[in-house]
Amino acid sequence: MSFTVGDVVMLKSGGPALTVTEVGDNGISVVWYADSEDNFRTTVLPPESLILFDDEDDVDLEEDDEEDEDDEEDVA
Repeated sequence: MSFTVGDVVMLKSGGPALTVTEVGDNGISVVWYADSEDNFRTTVLPPESLILFDDEDDVDLEEDDEEDEDDEEDVA
């Protein structure tokens, strides 16, 4: 799969949404915001480790978070 600057991707194993900033011979440069560190992070990753980010993935994660909150309320 080929990526272009501006694509939103994620690791095949999961994680945050990453924005492609450069496509080079050494890999795909990406940037993301790290909430825990309150700043932006960058790295270079092999293209084989990435997939295009699907907005539905983000919606699914939000729904899972809401379900977890509902479960916690039921226990109380």
